[in-house]
Amino acid sequence: MSETPAASQPLRDRKRPVAPVLFPEPPKPGWRDIIAFFNRARRNLLTAFGELPYTQPIVRRSLLGTPIWIVSDPEAVKRILLDNVANYPKGGQQQRRLKPAVGDGLLTAGGESWRWQRRTTAPAFQHKKIVAFAPAMTAAAEEMLKAWDGDDAAERDIAPEMMRLTYDVLSRTVFGAGTRTDPKKMGEAFELYFDTVGRLDLAAFLNLPEWVPTLGRLRARPALRYFHGEIGRIVAERRALLARDASAAPEDLLTMLLTATDPEDGRPMNDRQVIDNVITFIGAGHETTANALCWTLYLLSEYPWADERVQSELRSVLGGRTATAEDVGRLTYTRQVLEEAMRLYPPAPFLGREAAATDELGGHPVKPGTQLLVSPWILHRHRALWDEPELFDPERFAPGKREAIHRFAYIPFGAGPRICIGMAFAMQEAVLLLATMLQRYRFTVVSPEKIDPHASITLRPRGGMTMRLERRG
Repeated sequence: MSETPAASQPLRDRKRPVAPVLFPEPPKPGWRDIIAFFNRARRNLLTAFGELPYTQPIVRRSLLGTPIWIVSDPEAVKRILLDNVANYPKGGQQQRRLKPAVGDGLLTAGGESWRWQRRTTAPAFQHKKIVAFAPAMTAAAEEMLKAWDGDDAAERDIAPEMMRLTYDVLSRTVFGAGTRTDPKKMGEAFELYFDTVGRLDLAAFLNLPEWVPTLGRLRARPALRYFHGEIGRIVAERRALLARDASAAPEDLLTMLLTATDPEDGRPMNDRQVIDNVITFIGAGHETTANALCWTLYLLSEYPWADERVQSELRSVLGGRTATAEDVGRLTYTRQVLEEAMRLYPPAPFLGREAAATDELGGHPVKPGTQLLVSPWILHRHRALWDEPELFDPERFAPGKREAIHRFAYIPFGAGPRICIGMAFAMQEAVLLLATMLQRYRFTVVSPEKIDPHASITLRPRGGMTMRLERRG
């Protein structure tokens, strides 16, 4: 496919993203500065760091006597996430924020428990199974568009719309057609959880025991009761159906989890493990994909030349028909736009690890207990790793160019053995949903100056993202 003139526009002529990198001063040793740091972190973790991490491979600091390193050297990231991964388990901060919701599922489990669960769940994410989910993905998008077509609203807050859409996809693929949960209630429960326990505050950093009733933990309790009660009910119903007549159970992810066995020893998952992993898939899957879609639509609104080229590709490849799994590989520019959006706005902006034993990173000795922050937000905008990192340029991920990117300089799904097990599912889903929506509508941000990226566990647009929808001719 040939480039349109707009698509070949020089980088220097393209405007910069509306939401820039935030560079507040790092905390000084005094208590007032430390408290101010935690207040910034609680409101928005993106504002808790100075400019130095975006220019240096490793920034070493200490806070309340705890060594904290911000690691942006791809080789050091590789050592943390791959070469010496056993020495760098997930940090206590991250575990304390996630475990109340997802228990000991894949996202939080460690050691042999994680290895066993990964082996057992891997068959559910094989390529042929993911491909089979494509019709459910496009059907969810078509149902949403049908509702939009019948509504006269010219403006919509796309953030909750994308949350409902990706939750509908997971409902169709995790639970099948026979079992549903209320998407509004589930979405509200996850939003409450992320906005309470998901925030970093002084109480969390002081490693207070789980039984200490902090304000965030108290506010999160209704969400936790809803997660475990609702998913527990669904798992119990499906377990009973499988016991009565296994052939009547839908071939969805829930059935796969309940019938999966460890390929090495034949052990199945118990109900607690199934519940923890279903909550993990829902929380991690629908939240992060919805945010990736939001930021992609935002960038296409801000860069009309990219939207034009996506439209050209959609016309060439699809010609107005519904996209299929086989089309995902052909929609190369659409995928490039998505990947560049996840570079600038990574759905999971921070990964925490903790050194278990002595090691060395980038020529610096690492002591046990050192807290290590590998931040896709910082890594993806690092000035030593990317040419003009704040520019939106999907050509970075064009065939022949993407291969030149260091594997550990771009990690929207993590990396190493703990890379997101649902990465292929999420990429197929996002491309198919974008193709379906963009064929029907043009999206324009109403107040781009108000768009504010906000990070806790995930990266959301604070206050939503109101867009004007225009039906394409």
